[in-house]
Amino acid sequence: MNSKNSKKQSFISTLDINPEQTTPQTSVVPAAPAGCAGSAGIPAGAAEPFSSMASSVTRHTLNPLPAENFQFLLCGIDSLDLGLFVKWEANWEKVSADLDSKKLTAQNSRTVLDTTEIGREFLHLASGKPPNYRFHLQFLEYHLYLAISKVYGNSPNVYVSFNAAALWHVKLPGLLELLEFDLTHFGGTIERLQPSRVDLCADFRLDAPLSLPFLESHRIAKSRKVETHMEGTTLETYYSGTPGAPLRLRIYDKSKEIIKSNKQWFGAIWNTDDLTNIWRVEFQIRRSVLHQYRIRDLAGLWETIGSVWCYLTSEWFSLRLQDNDKAERRTVLPWWQSVQNCGSQFGADNGARRTFDSDDVQSIKEILPHVFGRMITIAALSGVKDRIKSIHHMAKLLFDTTDDAKFNDKLQEKLIKMGYRGKLGGDDDEE
Repeated sequence: MNSKNSKKQSFISTLDINPEQTTPQTSVVPAAPAGCAGSAGIPAGAAEPFSSMASSVTRHTLNPLPAENFQFLLCGIDSLDLGLFVKWEANWEKVSADLDSKKLTAQNSRTVLDTTEIGREFLHLASGKPPNYRFHLQFLEYHLYLAISKVYGNSPNVYVSFNAAALWHVKLPGLLELLEFDLTHFGGTIERLQPSRVDLCADFRLDAPLSLPFLESHRIAKSRKVETHMEGTTLETYYSGTPGAPLRLRIYDKSKEIIKSNKQWFGAIWNTDDLTNIWRVEFQIRRSVLHQYRIRDLAGLWETIGSVWCYLTSEWFSLRLQDNDKAERRTVLPWWQSVQNCGSQFGADNGARRTFDSDDVQSIKEILPHVFGRMITIAALSGVKDRIKSIHHMAKLLFDTTDDAKFNDKLQEKLIKMGYRGKLGGDDDEE
């Protein structure tokens, strides 16, 4: 393949990333923050380790709850996908032809093992990532997807999905450096990158398994879509949101999952040999939501994920007591308060808000063409052929079919809606 000019500055070296930085993760007990996410930043481990079961939590002795006794274990990033804008060298056509040949071999049920110039082994796989990425390469630390086009446009032409094991064990700058070396083998140079998906999670040991009735009776959620995975009558996984939605919550029995997926190495990360009764709260966040937070690069992600976690655990989904008719005034369950407090471990709440397309109020200039089109339709139906007469005719119709009360009600309704969406953002119900 090709090698990059050694004198050219590495793209990764230009990123504002501490060489010792991992993806944000910690087992330090989250302190209760002001508001939601606090100001602790990415943690350095100054707090005392948590050794007792919810010792600081106010007890509801009159009405015991499932998950009343709990122990915080860990929070961090479990999945990270990046879109890369890569410039290929002049012989990309030759490189892509070789990739195509090995993809065809893989489609014929033959494993294609390859090696880079620095001795990094990887596999050519038959499947791509439709519709944009034709080639699929699997390295030890990540899956790499390449588009067939030589030049990128508004969208990335390379996509990387890091393995969870790599994210929990290897510092992020090291992973990015490996990625840059691997792309160099194919003649590629990273010119820009953007986060495309990130999964944020928090792990807790609970005194007893969660149940579907418990979650359903205490949930306050933006999404009305619920899916479950049960083993008989025992809940193993609870989903809020559909599989393809921009946001999806998964609450699941991590103890069972690590046995099925052979991830017993989590025990060392949790600092425990007891791998029972451990439950994970995990939010899957796709590109469209990251875009709504104006997250365009890794620096923006690190600056904002504390605010994102605050929104997800306070506004998008929460578990609350049924002690008030108004959902937003209900008391948050003690365990879920601890989930919320993990925001301080991801980063400070910088006040970032999720903005929607409908938050951007249309200008009068954008609205007028629609009004003009309606006026033309009314003029045609009414037989009015003069512009001035058409304007007066439409005004008379509006005057005759409305009154002050109707106008004031509709105006106030619109003002409230515009103000609400501008400040808080989001539909009441999401997929």
